[in-house]
Amino acid sequence: MKNKNGKFLYVELADRIQGQIEKGAFRLSEKLPSLRALCQKTGYSMTTVFQAYVELEKRGVVESRHRSGYFIKASLERLRHPPGMQQHEMVPKRVNLDDLIHQLTEDMGSPGILKLGSVAVAPVHLPFKSLHKHLKSIPKKQIANVIAGYAHPQGDARLRQQISNLLFPIIPWISMEDIIVTNGCTDALSLSLKAVSSPQDTVIVESPTDPWLRQTIKDSGMYALEIPTDPHTGLDLQSVERILEQEKIAACFVNPNCQNPLGFIMPDDRKKKLLDLLGNKSIPIIENDVCGDLYFGEHRPNPIKKWDTNGSVLYCSSFSKVLAPGLRVGWVIPGRFKEPVLRMKLNRSLISPTLNQALVANYLKEGTYYRHLRKLRGTIKLQHRYCTAAINKHFPEKIKMTSPSGGQSIWIELPRGVNGREVYYKVKKEGISILPGFLCTSFNIFDEYIRIGYGGEWDKSMEQAIKTIGDIIKSMVKQKNS
Repeated sequence: MKNKNGKFLYVELADRIQGQIEKGAFRLSEKLPSLRALCQKTGYSMTTVFQAYVELEKRGVVESRHRSGYFIKASLERLRHPPGMQQHEMVPKRVNLDDLIHQLTEDMGSPGILKLGSVAVAPVHLPFKSLHKHLKSIPKKQIANVIAGYAHPQGDARLRQQISNLLFPIIPWISMEDIIVTNGCTDALSLSLKAVSSPQDTVIVESPTDPWLRQTIKDSGMYALEIPTDPHTGLDLQSVERILEQEKIAACFVNPNCQNPLGFIMPDDRKKKLLDLLGNKSIPIIENDVCGDLYFGEHRPNPIKKWDTNGSVLYCSSFSKVLAPGLRVGWVIPGRFKEPVLRMKLNRSLISPTLNQALVANYLKEGTYYRHLRKLRGTIKLQHRYCTAAINKHFPEKIKMTSPSGGQSIWIELPRGVNGREVYYKVKKEGISILPGFLCTSFNIFDEYIRIGYGGEWDKSMEQAIKTIGDIIKSMVKQKNS
């Protein structure tokens, strides 16, 4: 349920409690009122109060203790409110991308740059020793067959079977015949877009969204219709419902799990409602689940594809964020769009690199992938805490930042008047790359935002980089106020 301003009641209550904590109404380690007591005091339902405490726990403000209730975190230093959902005009627009996107791409490959602008895991966190072992274990005769021949257009059969096995816990009805191997997730998204739409068509996207997805839409000659997106719950479904009555929509891009750049996990009931809304109009969903395995909670979040009964969801993912980005091994489960997606792949690249597929298939067969994922999730979650603590310590008071439920980035609203593009150029001179928020939209609503990634190896240089960024932002604030 939402208030008159469109904010969920549990978020409103969480904000109120956090505000009281910031004003000193509670001491560190002090127990918060019980669920029942807070229900009686506020008039909210038990569900709303419980969700508010869970939200505060996600923000790192409180902690739950078994059979004891919720307590203010003893290690709490400073709290930050999350950015709100930005409203804007909802009209189809040509994607306008600044040339800065190309500089960011170059930053990702530059050895002299500390890459806080990318959403990527440091090599030290990936199982390269094991991958190397499996590469050496491929017999010479088999390597000759692999690199000299053409694989099945859908991809290596052993790899597709392994992917099917991995997906069984979340999409149990998927078989290897449903899977098409691609050159990474971006390739899967691009193939899916071209298979379900045509130039001049309009597609729904989240706002903010990944700049490289915007590049894909631009290169396809299509219009993007940006929907306001809540940092906690995802696409504003009321806006989606209204737009479906006003515009002809060819497809909907959605990144419901560990969204880039906001980091939310869309609740299951909202995923199902989005599927129903678009299904009633026969509009396909192109689902990006590339960071779905990097969740911070207890259970792997469900993809929308789980409830897809008529093949209208094109499910896209890859191993780039969790295993080996350089291998470019991804996949799409295109449902009823299998033939056009496969045709697009044949026209574009014919096949995906065969040796890379064989290597990943051998590694997955070994059975250590889940152990690697558990270790990686723990590492990324810890690095998120380090990054949050560093931002709290070194950034100015008047910022807001997300408290992601997973993924590898934090979305930061800068103090009023501080431009993210200017911050990018100033920190770039110090050998640091960040992502300015204006690249995530075609509107002028995220000019004062930046995205910082925490997937790299956390060390003194990372801490120092956060301090450098914070010092630069503070100096810009001081200059604005002088």
